[in-house]
Amino acid sequence: MRIPDAAPRPIWNWRQGLVYNPPMPLPAPLVASIVSAIIETVAPSPDASSLRYDTYVARRVLPPEAKVGIMLPPAGNGWIVIDDQSLRLSPVAQFRNRNNRIVMSMTLRQSSNVVYINDNYGNVHRVWLIGQAEADSLKN
Repeated sequence: MRIPDAAPRPIWNWRQGLVYNPPMPLPAPLVASIVSAIIETVAPSPDASSLRYDTYVARRVLPPEAKVGIMLPPAGNGWIVIDDQSLRLSPVAQFRNRNNRIVMSMTLRQSSNVVYINDNYGNVHRVWLIGQAEADSLKN
């Protein structure tokens, strides 16, 4: 017959007193990911280095029916302006940055080259932000 484990015994920490659950060590890849995300957010890289980086990055697979345009920053009213056309956003519209991560539309503060697709009702459904090099290759 197995005896049930006893309740965890507290550990005495001179800073915190009795600690029942000591902190767990963070894995190195998780720490590196958190630090790089903070650095990317606080200090975005200039466009010149991103153009050099674009030549080494594998191209994203974008839908063949996608349209290319230049989008102004969203106003937050359910509409966006792409190539001087006011287009309605789908209720589940999704914006992805150059790293293919989902971003909130209100965080976009400048005009951007984009690739977008519409849903069955003509609303803008998905938007991918692209770099200048990617936009030039898609227009050709």
